[in-house]
Amino acid sequence: MNLVSIDTRDVAVGQNILRKWQDVLDLLTNIVKIPAALIMRVEPPSIQVFLSSHSEGNPYEEHELAPLGTGLYCETVMATRRHLIVPDALADPHWCNNPDVKLGMISYMGLPLIWPDEHVFGTICVLDKQENPYSSLFLQLLQQFRGIVEADLRQIHTDWVRAREDAALRADEAERVRLEFQQIRAGEQQALARLRESEERWHFALEGAGDGVWDWEVGAATVFYSSRCLELLGFCGLDDHVPFALWEQHVHPDDLPLVMDDVRAYLDGRTSQFTSEHRFQVGGQWKWLLTRGMVVSRDGEGRALRLIGTYSDVTARKLAEVELLTLNNRLEERVAARTAELQQAMEQIIVTEKMASLGRLVAGVAHELNTPLGNIVLSSSTLKEAIDGVGQLAAGKRLTQAGLEEFLLNGKGACELIERNGLHAGELITSFKQVAVDQASQQRRVFDLRKTVLEMVAALGPITRRARATLDVRIPAGIGMDSYPGSMDQIITNLVTNSINHGFEGRSGGCVTISAAQRGECVELVYEDDGCGIEKSLQSKVFDPFYTTKMGQGGSGLGLAIVHNIVQAIFKGSVRLDSAPGQGARFVFSLPRRLPEEAPPRFPAAL
Repeated sequence: MNLVSIDTRDVAVGQNILRKWQDVLDLLTNIVKIPAALIMRVEPPSIQVFLSSHSEGNPYEEHELAPLGTGLYCETVMATRRHLIVPDALADPHWCNNPDVKLGMISYMGLPLIWPDEHVFGTICVLDKQENPYSSLFLQLLQQFRGIVEADLRQIHTDWVRAREDAALRADEAERVRLEFQQIRAGEQQALARLRESEERWHFALEGAGDGVWDWEVGAATVFYSSRCLELLGFCGLDDHVPFALWEQHVHPDDLPLVMDDVRAYLDGRTSQFTSEHRFQVGGQWKWLLTRGMVVSRDGEGRALRLIGTYSDVTARKLAEVELLTLNNRLEERVAARTAELQQAMEQIIVTEKMASLGRLVAGVAHELNTPLGNIVLSSSTLKEAIDGVGQLAAGKRLTQAGLEEFLLNGKGACELIERNGLHAGELITSFKQVAVDQASQQRRVFDLRKTVLEMVAALGPITRRARATLDVRIPAGIGMDSYPGSMDQIITNLVTNSINHGFEGRSGGCVTISAAQRGECVELVYEDDGCGIEKSLQSKVFDPFYTTKMGQGGSGLGLAIVHNIVQAIFKGSVRLDSAPGQGARFVFSLPRRLPEEAPPRFPAAL
């Protein structure tokens, strides 16, 4: 018999494989953080979105059709049968007018998907709304996923070819049965009965139930097997009625009790169908077989008398499942290793940012102390000169009452100036000392929220005065917290720095208001400025690590990411951003007043 050829355009993909491919696309977008991952299928004169990732910002819908010949990225991939990477279509004259740019997708990477008979199935591709050069590691990852899809295409193609061949074989067998029926039609009643039994067997085979047919008189010592079933079970050369005990000997010992339980459950009516997958020894090797069966006759009391079923070889599918499971486990191990590396790197970055913040405070306070200390030095030197002058006048007996009174008046003023500046310097040092201790450690303690914020505002004074910004604290006294004041200081420092660098950019000064209120066992802390505000499209990105609008201008993009991480990892709270262009930024924090007793917190791997 000639091999059956098929048109791959008519081949359907099963639901199990579709779900697996969908999981691949969703995993791909989660790993590399892109908005769209697609599997496309060519259906001339169109190309169809066969599967689309369930990711935020994905504009492509399943079953969506696009005409060929319009300059799509995927057309080039299918035509060249090679991968295509377009980092930025807007900067590429060849791609700047392709249809996907209208959807905002300006970067693309895709690979061709090929059937085993070398026909093109379509593409697997990813698209991004921003410039993306797609690293070689990402290309290797996409190639791995392409390998999974093409392995499934090979299995699908094999199954379809095999199904067509089986259909042709069953048709030949049906023709043989028909001819045999015509030859013995006028024969004895016993021959007619045997013909009817054969007709029932092959009719069931024609329904496409499986590869080989078996027929069992329930309780009989033998089972009838078709020639194809004998071949499948490794019973070639035996009579078509094989002892039931021989079949039991070849079923894997671990699987035999399960198979028999399934048979009894079906015969007793506890299950609506009989289906079982088990291992079967063929030629010294174990194969995975799928068997299905149905009752075709019952006695007057409804007891099953006869069971007909099929056998199918599913070894290839089982091996593919094991291979896929192994690949998934390796992928999870690689993701875990990269996550651990990222965790260590992020912890180092956060410590560096904290020390940099403390360094800015040191420089600011040092600059601020110069003024009172300079006044003290100037007043003390002036007072010393006045004392020396009075001493000389007294020694020469030229000191007058008026001169003495003037000296005392000027001396008193100098002492008051020295005292006033000394107290101011002491207050600065006290505030900075507490802030420095809190920021340099992760020590937990009970503190008053108003006092802690005021100390931080005082320490930030040099920075805010240079920026001509004012800080208005509207926190009532008596809000106590059992937590980490150093982390609270770091939140406020990063927010103030963010307002100065971004909110007040291009203008002279601005105003920041910090307020708080107790809400049961939580504290609602509100930080708001009257700066330029944040566009709606950017608000979902401001807490992302390394996102900054000042790339290359000294901005690290970690300020608000660290704030978000501290709120979740250390305070076990939440933060919400409310903003609009021209209306400033408002951050609302919900923080527990008392943290549960536990080990000192560590920052998680991802901000």
